[in-house]
Amino acid sequence: MRSPADRCAKCGCATPDDGGSAMARRTLIAYYSMTGNTRKIADELRTAMGADCEEIHEPRARRGVGGVLRAMVDTLARREPPIEPVQRDPLDYDLLVLGGPVWAGRIAAPMRTYAHRYGALAPEVAFFCTEGGRGAEGAFAELEEFCRHAPKATLVLDAEHMEASAHRDSLQRFAATAHPAAH
Repeated sequence: MRSPADRCAKCGCATPDDGGSAMARRTLIAYYSMTGNTRKIADELRTAMGADCEEIHEPRARRGVGGVLRAMVDTLARREPPIEPVQRDPLDYDLLVLGGPVWAGRIAAPMRTYAHRYGALAPEVAFFCTEGGRGAEGAFAELEEFCRHAPKATLVLDAEHMEASAHRDSLQRFAATAHPAAH
């Protein structure tokens, strides 16, 4: 993995390994999805932002009633369950977009693990979440705590808006705010 020192002094964007001129801004969308809802939104954001994606996986899948119970216990206890090694180095990116479902008013436990490990390394962050009820504020507060700085943009999509095309305008506004045209 690269060092935070491998950044352009002018704007903070990632620089090539050979010390050459600054590259175009790069965005990584890191997300966790248990049911596929967050994956769908992450894929739409990837297209809108021209970003790379990193899906967070757990070594032990959360399936059935036992998986849901484990998810709730991990979330309420603020556990950081093991996740599989990442494929993309967050230090290679200028913007890290973190996304996941809201569980019991908090970010999903696997995203908590990722955010704790990598969130503070990112020069800029943005957050999105999917939810069936409420709790986005708590999830975003948790992510901000791990990242140690405020997000450039946030996006909350509830179940009603995920199914309809109504979320597309919100998604486009989020993408434009989080990832304006390259400098």
